[in-house]
Formats: sequence, C-alpha cells, structure tokens
Amino acid sequence: MKSKFCCWQRLLLMLLLLFESSLITLQAELLNNSGPTTAKEWNTNKMLQNEKTAIKGFIGDENGEPIVGATVRERGSANAAITDADGTFSLKVLPNATLDIAYIGYQNKEIRLKGRTFIAISMIPNNKVLDEVVVVGFGKQKKESLVGAVQSVKPQDLKMTSSSLTTSFAGNVPGIIARQTTGEPGYDNAEFYIRGVSTFGANKNPLIILDGVEISVTMLNNIPPESIESFSVLKDATATSLYGSRGANGVIIVNTKQGTLSEKMQMEVRLDNTFSSPTKVQDMADGPTFMQMYNEAVYNESKAAGKVYTPYYTDDKILNTRERVNPYLFPDNNWYDMLFKKVAMNQNLNLNIRGGSKMLTYFLNAGIFYENGIIRQPKEGLALDVSMRSKKYLFQSNVTARITSTTKIGLNMNTQLFYYHAPKESISNLFYYTMRVSPVSFPATLPAQSGDTYVRYGLNTRQGVGGLQTNPYALLSTGYTERNYVYSTTAFNIDQDLKFITPGLKANALASFYSYSFNWLDHWIVPFYYKVSDNYSVDGDGNYIYDTETIGSPGQPYLQSNSGRDPTQTVWSLQAKLDYGRMFGKHDVGATLVYHMKETKRVNDSRNEYDLLPYREQGFAGRLTYNYGHRYLMEATFGYNGSENFRKGNRFGFFPAFALGWTMSNEAFFKPLKEYVHSFKVRGSYGLVGNDALASRFPYVTTVNMSSGGGWWVGDNYSNINVPLVTTYGNINATWEKAKKLNIGVDMNISGDIDFTFDYFTEHRTGIFMQRQTLLSFAGYGSNRPYANIGAVKNRGVDMSLVYSKVFTKDFTVKVNGSFTYAHNEMTDIDEPKNVEGYFSRIGHPINSIRGLVADGLFTSQEEIDNSPKQELGAYTVGDIKYKDLNGDNKIDMNDVTTIGHPEIPEIIYGFGSSVKYKKWDMAFMFQGAGKVSLMMNDIHPFVDKSGDGYGIAQYIVNDHWSDANNRADAAYPRLSSTYINNNVQRSSFYLRSGSYLRLKTAEIGYTPVSWLRVYVATTNLFTISPFRTWDPEMGSGNGLKYPLQRTFKIGIQFHY
Repeated sequence: MKSKFCCWQRLLLMLLLLFESSLITLQAELLNNSGPTTAKEWNTNKMLQNEKTAIKGFIGDENGEPIVGATVRERGSANAAITDADGTFSLKVLPNATLDIAYIGYQNKEIRLKGRTFIAISMIPNNKVLDEVVVVGFGKQKKESLVGAVQSVKPQDLKMTSSSLTTSFAGNVPGIIARQTTGEPGYDNAEFYIRGVSTFGANKNPLIILDGVEISVTMLNNIPPESIESFSVLKDATATSLYGSRGANGVIIVNTKQGTLSEKMQMEVRLDNTFSSPTKVQDMADGPTFMQMYNEAVYNESKAAGKVYTPYYTDDKILNTRERVNPYLFPDNNWYDMLFKKVAMNQNLNLNIRGGSKMLTYFLNAGIFYENGIIRQPKEGLALDVSMRSKKYLFQSNVTARITSTTKIGLNMNTQLFYYHAPKESISNLFYYTMRVSPVSFPATLPAQSGDTYVRYGLNTRQGVGGLQTNPYALLSTGYTERNYVYSTTAFNIDQDLKFITPGLKANALASFYSYSFNWLDHWIVPFYYKVSDNYSVDGDGNYIYDTETIGSPGQPYLQSNSGRDPTQTVWSLQAKLDYGRMFGKHDVGATLVYHMKETKRVNDSRNEYDLLPYREQGFAGRLTYNYGHRYLMEATFGYNGSENFRKGNRFGFFPAFALGWTMSNEAFFKPLKEYVHSFKVRGSYGLVGNDALASRFPYVTTVNMSSGGGWWVGDNYSNINVPLVTTYGNINATWEKAKKLNIGVDMNISGDIDFTFDYFTEHRTGIFMQRQTLLSFAGYGSNRPYANIGAVKNRGVDMSLVYSKVFTKDFTVKVNGSFTYAHNEMTDIDEPKNVEGYFSRIGHPINSIRGLVADGLFTSQEEIDNSPKQELGAYTVGDIKYKDLNGDNKIDMNDVTTIGHPEIPEIIYGFGSSVKYKKWDMAFMFQGAGKVSLMMNDIHPFVDKSGDGYGIAQYIVNDHWSDANNRADAAYPRLSSTYINNNVQRSSFYLRSGSYLRLKTAEIGYTPVSWLRVYVATTNLFTISPFRTWDPEMGSGNGLKYPLQRTFKIGIQFHY
C-alpha cells in the first residue's frame, strides 16, 4: 500500500507540474502551426488581430472568494474595467492583448490572453510573500524571513474527528507522528510526538502554549477550531531553543481569536448531531462452537499425555445449547451484545461572537460536547444508572482594551469543565471480559424469586484451577463512577509601543495563571451470585426443573459510596519581553529579549515534603534576525534556563541555535524562472536544546528510609528490627538531557498554485537520565541502582507538504494537499554490557522496538521436533510453535530473544486529500495512513492462561488453527489446549503483525443556500485498508479488547451573522 501511495504522490506532482506547461505549449502550437499563408489570408488575419473582441473573467482571492473592485486594464491603453460584486468583469480588447490586474493589498498580475475570451484567476495577497506572519516562540515573524522549521496550520484544516483536537493531527500536520488507540468518550485523544520519539527519558511530550500560557495535552484536545486564530508547530532548534529546558521535544503554539473593529457584532453558530459505531469489533465464537473447540483442546491434551480422550462437553449438551432449549441450564451468552450497543448518538454546539470598537474589542466562544458511549443500560428495574456519558463545557473569553495610542491591555481566559459518568468497573475490563469469558459456563441472570429485592446474577467455578469465574453483566450493572475535571487559564498582558524612545521598539508583559482540579465519586452495590445445579429433571410438560444455590461472598443490596480527589495543581508565571524591528534601506533587523519565571504547586493529601515544595524555573531567551534585500536571511536564538532539579552549579543551561537562509527567487539571475517558480528559498539551522524533566525530583539527593523493615531478624522470637535503608542513591552530577538538532529545508511556490515544503532533520540526544544497567549484583545496590546521564539516541527523518490551489472560474475552485512525515530513531547508548551479541543488543534499534523470539512456523511431526534445537520454554509437541536458535547453542531460551519487526509507534505518517467548491456546493475528503509500524498480539489465548481458565475463544482462532486435519506449519494459531502451554504464549514473531493502514479519515459535503447558512454531512473512519484485520490496527499491540475506535456520521448546520 505504501508503494502505491508513493507512486500516486509522484504521479500527482508530475501531472500538476505538466498541466500548466502543456496548456501553454498547446496554445503556442495553435498560434504558430498555421502553415503557409496567402496574401489574402494574411490580410484577413491582420484585420482579425486588430479587431477588438469581448472577453469576460472572474477575479478571486487565494481562497476563491470574489474580489470586488479589482482593476483590469489592457496594457498600453486606458481601456479598463472594474470587477463587480461577483468578482466578474467584461472588457473589449485585442485578441492577443496583455491584461494588467491590480487590487490594493494584492500582488499585481499579468495575463496574456492569446486568443482566450474567458479568464479566471486568483490573486495572491502582498502579505503572503512579504508581510504574512507566522507565530513563533515569544512572538511573530514574517514568513518571508523565516529560516526555522515552523509549520503553520490553518484552523479550518483541523477538522475534529472526535471531541478531541489531536485526532486531526495525523496526516494533516507535517512533522507530527500521531496515533489514536481508543475511542472512549472523553478519553479518545491521540498521542502525538513532534518528529517522532527522541528520548526514552521521563518526558517525551512537546511543550504546548495557549495564548502565552503553558497547558496540558488535555486542554489542547478540547480547543474548538472555531476559536483558533493561529496554530504553529515549532520543530527545529532555532524555533525551540528559546524555550530551553521545555522545548527539547518541540513546541505547539496556539493563539485564540481576538476581537475586531466592526460596526456590528459578528456571530457564528455550529450545531451537529453525530452517530458513532465501532470501526471493528472482534467476532467471538458462540456457545456451541466454543464447546466443540474446547473438546478439541481436551483431545489434544489427552493425545499428548497418552491418555484416553473423554469429551468435556457431551453431544447432547452441545445440541441443547445450539437449540437454546433452556437459557439457564444451557446458556449461550453473547456477552458483547449484552453490554454494548451498536450505535451511540452525540451532540455538539459551538457559539462565538466577535466585535469591538476603537477602544475595546472582544471575542467570546462557548462550546458544549455531549457524548454517549456504546455502553448498554441494563434492562433490570433494580439496576443502577451505569450508562456512559461525557459532557464538556468549553469557554474562551478574550477582551482587549486600548488605553492610549501606544498602550494596550488584554485579558484571555479559558475554562474547560468535564463531567464523566460510566460504570464503576473499568471500561477496558468490560471489553476484555465480554470477549474472554466462556459463553456457556453460567447464565447472566436468573429468574427472580418471590420477595427478592435484588437481581440474581449467574456464576460458576472455574473448570480446572478452582476459584470463581467473572460475570461481565454483573460487573456492568452494580456500580457507577462520576468524575469531574476543571481546567482554567488566565492571561493578563500589556503591550507598550516605545516608539517615543526609538522607532520599532516595543515591550510586553504577561502574567498568567493555570489551575487543574479533579474529584471522583463512586456508588455501588455488592451483587448476589447464584449457581445453577448440574442436576436437573424434565416434567411431563417439558419444563426443566433445577435448583440454584448461592456462590461466592454474600451480596449487599444497599448502596455504598466512596470519593476522592487528585492533587490540585496551580501554576503562575511572569514574562517580560522587549521587541525591536526596523528597516534600514535593504537591511531588516529584528531582536527579542525575554525573561520568564514559573512556579507550580501541587496540593496533595499525602503531605509528603516533596509534594509541599513548589516547582520553580526561570530563564532568559533571545532572538536576533537579519534580512538583507529579501534575499539573505540569518537568525540566532538562545535560551538560558534554570531548573531546581539539579544541585547548585548545574542548575542553569545555555541553549543556542543559529540558522541561515537564502531566497534564491529574489536574485537577478532567477528572473527568467520567476514566471514559473514564484519563490524558492533554502534554509538550514543547527542548535542545542535541553530537557530537565526527570522521573523524580532532586536526583542529586540521597534518600534514606530510617524505619525500613530490612532483613535483620533478632531475638528469641526472631523479631524484624527497623534499620536504615537507602531508597535512592543521589547523583550530584545529574544535569540536563541535551539534544543537538540539524535541519535543512526548502520552500517553493510554483506558478502561484503549488506550495511545496521539504525538511530533512537529524537529532542527537545525549545525557538521557536513566538507571544504571551494568552494575554487578554483589555491589549491593539491589533494585535501587543509581541514575546517571548516560543514555543516548539518534533521530533522523524528513517531513514535507504539497498544496495545489486553483481557481478555474468564479464558481469552481479546487485544492489538493498532501503531507508526509518519516522519523526513525536508534538508541546509541543504554548502558548495555560490552560483550552482548549483536542479535541480542538493543543498540541501533528504535526506542519502541518489539522484543521477542523468532518463530519458524509450527511443528508438524515428531521427527521435526527430534531434529530441532531443544526448546526450554516448557513442554511442547506437534502443533506447537517452533523457534529459531539465534546464538547457536542448540537450545531455545530467553538468550535467543532479539528485536523483531518495526517499532510500535509509526515511523511514517502520511495524508492526502482534496476540497472542491462548485457554486453553492462544497466537498472535501482526506485519506490518512501509517507505515513502518508493527503490533504484537498478546493475551489472546483461548480457554486458559496463568491465572486460570474459563476464557472464550475468538472466531479468527476457530477459523485457522493447527489440528490433525489442518497439519500446516503456517497455520495462524498453534494447537488448542485446555491447559496453559508456556511454549506457545511467548512474545515472538509468530504473533507479530504489520500495523500499517490507509483509511478514509474524513469526508464532508456541504451546501450553502444563502450566504449566512450552511448545512453539511460528514463521516470519519469510513473504511480502512490494512493487512491486519483482527481489530483496528491503529489501536496497536495487545488483544484489541478495549473501547474501539469509532466510525461517525454527522449532520450539521452552520450560521454566520
């Protein structure tokens, strides 16, 4: 699939480049290829060329919207026209005339008619080349002079496929590796990394800034696209070094919309209703099939042990189960259907208003998300309310006041309230149990008896190891949890123009506050469990008569409760900034100097000393930019940051970066190509960034538990005495994790229609703080091995984007876009012993690699077993997994483990799509895919595991497993067994699968009957193409038994006043 996509990508690019040149060539041939001309024909042609003809046209902006009042003039004359309200014009000109088109704020355009009678063009704003700004660290820069790797994303491109913004990143934002592993309402965000993972230290997440305030990933997930003014991803050293210790993993900067000067208030409303259902649900074997497969497993065990085979389930019991003669004696439970619905319905409302006067502007946004999960409410009247619902209330308030002509103050406030209601039992557990519990061991419920004030739930003992099985329906029905989250940020800023000191000098001060709180409340009852007796009789009317008895602990019908809270977190910070920017002829100079300080407090009920101490950091940052003649570009940045995590002398780190750029398209020698290549810039950067986030605070401090039980036993009664025990060995040399980053990039615009950006990057991360691995056991450290800055990782890759936009007529515009990100990391130092065999070493492999044995199919004969290395993983026989001996010692054990497959986090993320506008209709779609990613299937084994038995069996195992009748080495699953076979449950390439996929991520069709109203229908995750079909491949490793990703269908309406 990846190769096919690459071919399509190359073909699309070639077609786009050849399209315009072929039109020009064709027109030239039509004009020149007329053959010999007679004098009469020559005179006729001459008259036609001198005769004016009427032409019509449409002039639009870069988005295809009409430009009203543009001037269209025939070159060399006063003959001109003005575009009307629809952006159209009509003018009589010579057939081969050249038209000059001009409009204030846009680049002048020259059009050669060459006999055409209709033209449609899009004009490029002046600011797109010279004055367009991009949000960068602590400010903004002109895009023309930008030399760092900064990806600016349009808010309209961040279409949310769920209630979480991050689900729109994959394939949409070049440079971001992202994946969504669950579809659970309220927790369906995607995990994402800027340019992949570069460290195995404590912090892998990027820094996220909202209106100057550092926020959590959760807050980012819940920012409506309608409230976003700018969204920037800072990727290289010059872009991130300003943040010093916080910017090592990249930075995301989100600025929300501000008010605007307008005569009347502007209002936008979006309301939609969404239907959601799982993209993929595993099929589990029904009751009769389960019984037949279990009998086969018993047969296999009897054969291996040389015993007489006796079926566990009789033919009569299987037949009665299949014919459902009695649901209590012969149950056939479809646990999944009992607990989960096929479809859930969700609603979303977003409202914002915007406006202002000369002295005061405002922007207010309010959003409500109401999501229902696919949890099914139990039908019993006594059941508690265990339905799943997630409510989000999102508020943004931005107010700006102009105090004087040079002073402006602003207040930005963001508040997010989350309410979550769901079964008390973990949702992941419920999915797991519904597919792992035997469908025939007991009924879900039993009939109520006279006087019952509770529900009777079925249960049974396990088949072989004793203990009780699990009733998923009872766990669903008997309790619920409520969770409340509150996130808020407040930012007060002052902007002061200091032009009275010197032109171009400005100052800014920002004071911000962030808070987080969480509390929870559980309600539950203890269920009453009953077992159906194995003995039964049938009366004359064919009714089954049986007895029941209590099993397990006695039930408790009264409601019980418990509550608690997470540590409350508050953060306040201060920031002061000086900006200078000025032009001196061809010299454009800019400078920024920032001071930043932050304090974080966590109020924890444990009152541990470390919990009471505030977290503090501070530092300086600066940037110097230079642009000569819009051709030669330079940028230098630095961050000087202090962290309390290190002892005095190691607390401050200096992180510089430097970048150069060359806009070749502005050189004189490039002028002949300018008509086709409007802009061409090459750039490069190199710098140092740091990371101070560690697994624990104050790593330089040695901690001792003075009252540890220890290992000392004394006295006649052998009393265990308390002795001091070192719990952490401090490292006084603990310091920053550092990363050296290199970036080389190209920005290009072809014919004003195609924008192409390409970046190659490398990163060398050193000083990763990790626990020592190679200390001798007799050194006495035990598990408390000391930590040190010894880990190292190298990361490299490319990210690129291609956008083609074309206005064909005033009613028809097309946009095609694509992005590609590849990020590959390798561990270069993990304190590994020097004498490790190459196959066993983790050096040179990615951080998220999968480790396991290398499988060589299944044993198909005893002769094959006898001629193979001995497998010391437990008993095995024909039909079990065969492994390769990698170290040549003629035995298979854990010394044969190696790195297998690709990492679990994709190394390749790509996306491509298109949007089309035709008259009042619009359509858009986007495909998104992942490559170079593997997943490991585990905890999938039927009937039994280490903890016991009573498990179900998946249908895909039923369909293709080894048996006497299917004695194939390439069967998808080894022989079935009613006992735990350690040999067959090892992590190995036998259960390794490709996690690559291509899916239709989004598709939308809209209709705008009037200018202020749009209705639309949209879908997400409509279909997926992947070699792995057992569960949705994006969910990754495991057994797929958790809340599945969702396929959605949405109907919505948008108002604009």
